[in-house]
Amino acid sequence: MAKKKRKNSPKTTAQKDKRSKDSMVSKVEIREKRDNTLSKSVGTIFIVLGLLLIGYGIFSFVKNGKNPEIDEALTPPTMSDTLKATNGEEIVVKGDAVDYKRVIVYLDDEEVGKVKVGRDGKYEFNKEIKDEGKYILAVAGEKGFFKKVTTPKSDPLIVSVDRTAPEITKVNYAGEVGTDTFAISGEAEAGSTIILKRGTDVYEVVADENGKFVIKDIALNDDGVNVYSIVAKDEAGNTKEFSEKVSVIYSQDSSVNGNAVIDTDLPVAAGELDLALSILRDQKVMMVLGIVALIAFVTSSGVVIVKRKRLA
Repeated sequence: MAKKKRKNSPKTTAQKDKRSKDSMVSKVEIREKRDNTLSKSVGTIFIVLGLLLIGYGIFSFVKNGKNPEIDEALTPPTMSDTLKATNGEEIVVKGDAVDYKRVIVYLDDEEVGKVKVGRDGKYEFNKEIKDEGKYILAVAGEKGFFKKVTTPKSDPLIVSVDRTAPEITKVNYAGEVGTDTFAISGEAEAGSTIILKRGTDVYEVVADENGKFVIKDIALNDDGVNVYSIVAKDEAGNTKEFSEKVSVIYSQDSSVNGNAVIDTDLPVAAGELDLALSILRDQKVMMVLGIVALIAFVTSSGVVIVKRKRLA
């Protein structure tokens, strides 16, 4: 007997189709899982490499920022606008730094700060100073971002911080004169500027290294009393007026030459004594003394010879 073919029922066919679909889905899911794992691994590697590169960049930036390379061929900025003396609370460092982005400022050989350079190539840095005294300044130029390069340090500049006003300790002049000009001499802080003023008439002179000064040919515009103020001013800008006014009486009846005032401890004001002092400075007095000694020797020798002849 021939066997009858079994026809698959719709239910059986559906089950087969379902199993087939499930198998395909599972294969796709496995592949997707494998692909995702690979992508994640590759992505993680790139992220780690990126972080390492960023970290290295930051490390290099910080390291280079702290210890930038010095290019000896570069010219350092100037401090041309920096005052050599100040009486303020700060030292103001100013100058030109063309072609540089920043200027490094050194005080007594220690870095105290950086400042950006303006578009005009100028820079300005303020450093607060507590104590008076002398300070050594230097600057260097810096350029570059990731790789910073600096110039060598500039030549040092000594800045004096002085908040003490100079003193005038001594003033000499004739109280009454018969000339229409006079002179004063005195002592003050060495290097200070002595300013004598009456109205629009102003006279200035700098005290020498020993603090001595002379002002000559001061005009006496009025008969009678002429009063002047006298002030000392130092390089830092400190000023102090002398405790007394300079008061001179101009009288045509007086025989005193106002320009011939002299104190043996001070420079000569004017006149013949000035010439005498120049002779002393040139040591011509030694030559004069030598001539006098020679004349005395010749004279005494002649006297001795004459006496001997008479005795003979």
